[in-house]
Amino acid sequence: MTERFVRGLARIKWIVLIAWLAITVAAMFGLPDLQEIVRKTEQKFIPADSESVVAKQTLERIDPEATTKSSAIIVYSRESGLTEADKAWLKEKAGVLAGLKGKEGFKSVQSAYDTPELASKFRSKDGTTELLIVGFDKAENDTVTQEAVDKLADEVKGAPAGSKVAITGSAPIGKDFQKSSEEGLKKTELLTVALVLVILLIVFRSPVAPFIPLLTIGISLIITRGLVALATDYGMPVSSFTETFLIAVLFGAGTDYCILLIQRFREELSRDGDKVEALVRTMRTVGKTVAFSASTVFLAFFLIGFAQFGLYQSAVGVSIGVAVTLIAGLTLTPALLMIFGKATFWPSKVKSGQGHGESKLWGGMSSLAARRPVAVLLVTVILLAPLTLLFEGKRSFDDLAEIDPSHGSVQGFRQVEHAFGSGEVFPVSIALTSSASMRTPEALAALESASASLSRLGGVKEVRSAIRPLGEQLADLTVSSQLMRTSDALEDMRIGVGKIAGGLTSASDSIAKGQGDIDKLTNGLRTMSSKTTDAKNGLNQIYGGLKETSEGAGQVAGGLSQSAKLSASMGADLQQLIKAHPELKDDPNLQALLGKQQGLTGGLNDLTQGAAAIQQGFKQINSSVAGVVGGLGQLAEGQSQAADGTARIKGGLNDLTGGLKDGAKGLTDISAGLVKVKDAEKMIGGSQIPGWNLPKEALDSPELKQALDYYMSKDGKTTKVDVVLSVNPYSGDALITVDNIRDTLRQSLAGGAIADPEVLLSGTSAQIGELKDISRNDFTRTGIFVLLGIFIVLMIQLRSFLAPLYVLLSLVFNYLVTMGIVEFIFVDLLGKPGLSWRASFFVFLIIVALGVDYSIFLMARFKEEYRPGGIAYAMSRAMSTTGGVIISAAVIMGGTFAALMMSGVTTLFQIGAGIVIGLVLYSTVFMGLVVPALANLIGEANWLPFRKRRAGASAIMPEGKADRRVVQPE
Repeated sequence: MTERFVRGLARIKWIVLIAWLAITVAAMFGLPDLQEIVRKTEQKFIPADSESVVAKQTLERIDPEATTKSSAIIVYSRESGLTEADKAWLKEKAGVLAGLKGKEGFKSVQSAYDTPELASKFRSKDGTTELLIVGFDKAENDTVTQEAVDKLADEVKGAPAGSKVAITGSAPIGKDFQKSSEEGLKKTELLTVALVLVILLIVFRSPVAPFIPLLTIGISLIITRGLVALATDYGMPVSSFTETFLIAVLFGAGTDYCILLIQRFREELSRDGDKVEALVRTMRTVGKTVAFSASTVFLAFFLIGFAQFGLYQSAVGVSIGVAVTLIAGLTLTPALLMIFGKATFWPSKVKSGQGHGESKLWGGMSSLAARRPVAVLLVTVILLAPLTLLFEGKRSFDDLAEIDPSHGSVQGFRQVEHAFGSGEVFPVSIALTSSASMRTPEALAALESASASLSRLGGVKEVRSAIRPLGEQLADLTVSSQLMRTSDALEDMRIGVGKIAGGLTSASDSIAKGQGDIDKLTNGLRTMSSKTTDAKNGLNQIYGGLKETSEGAGQVAGGLSQSAKLSASMGADLQQLIKAHPELKDDPNLQALLGKQQGLTGGLNDLTQGAAAIQQGFKQINSSVAGVVGGLGQLAEGQSQAADGTARIKGGLNDLTGGLKDGAKGLTDISAGLVKVKDAEKMIGGSQIPGWNLPKEALDSPELKQALDYYMSKDGKTTKVDVVLSVNPYSGDALITVDNIRDTLRQSLAGGAIADPEVLLSGTSAQIGELKDISRNDFTRTGIFVLLGIFIVLMIQLRSFLAPLYVLLSLVFNYLVTMGIVEFIFVDLLGKPGLSWRASFFVFLIIVALGVDYSIFLMARFKEEYRPGGIAYAMSRAMSTTGGVIISAAVIMGGTFAALMMSGVTTLFQIGAGIVIGLVLYSTVFMGLVVPALANLIGEANWLPFRKRRAGASAIMPEGKADRRVVQPE
């Protein structure tokens, strides 16, 4: 920094302080509240064109008026089983909540009391738990939804004694996640300030010196919060991590910069006691170091803005904080040093010629790295490289692990998981679209086939769709069920045919008995005809016989009429059978049977006509017998006619008897055939063959129409399929199952009755799969940007190509070692399924962005001390003077991030642990041994291609400390 600027700053020190205080007050009252903005921000940051987001938007087409943006599940339970009082209380609450529909964010209420046929979906099989689902108008992070969740919590208070009520679902889990993050942030703030204060008191041994960095960082943080909140109006993303990292980075890095300035100020002040000159020298040397150091951190977080993933982008706000802190560190901190002067270090006194001292430990490590650089590097690599193999990249996406288990949303989820299965809360919702309507029997059959395929996948508990709304096949539409119903109808028909055959047999027997009477009548008539002398007596006998015969003929006519009706009924039954089973139409046996039945019906009709003629003859005989009284001539003629008529009757009755016997036999054969068909259908139905048949008329049934309207759009081109998993929706098994669901559904629908099917998956498990791919790809892409940016800054500062290269290599190696240790601790020792998916990225970012500061501190001093041929001496001098500063800075940085471990949020705990481990390793092993060894091993090539020699090395180097590998100037 220019001397004029520093001297001018020293003169207006009070104005600088007042200006910063005024800006702080203006930021507090004039800029937006960052925490309030974060509270309203969606934390998942799934890109708008991602599959799950598009699927969710597609599903809204089914019924836009009924679609909910988020939901809550009231979980009511009693260990001993729900009582009638419990159900009555729940029913009352369902009614109360139903009255809130359309008000205060409430949109829908579903319970066992609204749709009794779905009661099994709301009540657990063990009878201990019942659910009540509430849908909301807005997304879970919306203020209206959060207030609705609070109102919901108030409504379910006062449950019967001995029961438990918890609220889970997307909205309550989102609310509790935000609450846990805010609680963790408060803990982090308090612990960070406390730790920094304690560390500063130990480092400076003064109550005044810590006040300078705390005031500088505190003012920077307040202003930054307002600026970041304001930047959200211009598209800058923020998340719950934004504030957390602002606090950690600003207090960590900002305090380090202040320590570097204060320590160098004390060193310079000890020369002559002139605070202005001491400040000028301080800013001329370490002022540049601080600027370059802050620029690498700024650049690293600024480049995060080029990430595609919104959660990673939300860290870009830290770059604003670093810029503000740098400006404050180069203006406010010097102004405070001018104000306090030597009192900064009270009660210690700064004596002339007494700096902050040199570290013998770091001097010894420097000597070792200079004498044995290859050995140091080999031993370090051999010891640390195996630790990198522990890092397998196992990641966990369980958001519930981020929430305090005592929160109601977690307890409710665990109860649902116990009573119903974990997949019940967050099913996989599939949007299936077609270019043509799917409200057809063929398309619905294809949908049923696909649903059946999904239900057989491992990890799938249940599939719900338009044709299986309760998660099971509609029994009425299965082939097996339809065959069983047909079998029952055939049994009824067989019984009816048996009755007809029995009736015909009885009629045949009756006619056979009546033939003896007809023979008697014929003989009597012929005897009366020959015995005219006995006319009167014969006439009386004939009259009596005719009367009996007339009655017998009436019985015959009635039997024939009944037989004709039974035969016609049998024909109608056979025709119905053929209509119900078209496949029987071409059966030759059935066709032969049908022909016999038709012949039988024709014969019976002919016999009926014959019986009518006989009856008419009897009428004529009766008339003739009545007329015989008037004349024997007429009687003889009538007797002859009667004899001929009875002979015809006998012949007709003989034919009728034969026909009736044939008809009875045919019907007996039909009955036996029906038994065989029935037995075959029972066998087929009992085997539960896969098959599904939807008659067109079934589309108009109320039950199926209701299911179609719920799961399918009016035009039939969009439908929904819900898949309930049998595994935890946050688990790795769920991610595998989601991929299997997508592949199976697409294969099942390919080339089927659904035209141009498109499958899109949404839901928690589907989003996790997207997060896994997006975060991994963006990590690689953004990490390369960050490393390149830092490399360029280091190359400009150090005017070297090789030095920045091995510094970055050491940082990457340190990161891999760190993550190996962290994964071993949390996964192998503590039994976690994996590290939080957010942890690896942010540990990398902070270790690289902030760890490079220590390299800059060391290499800047190394460059300052370097003279041609004096690599070892320059490094020794740099390490002995800055080693203590590096350790102090690392302790402070580690302390600020250690505070994250007390936040109660799993991700922050793992990030804090990773950064502490990484900083400890880098500030000791890498900065004390690896980087110095590499610098000594490379030697003068450190400065290629920016080689620059300066004379006067002997004047700077103490006698006897010349580098053994001195390269004489040309």
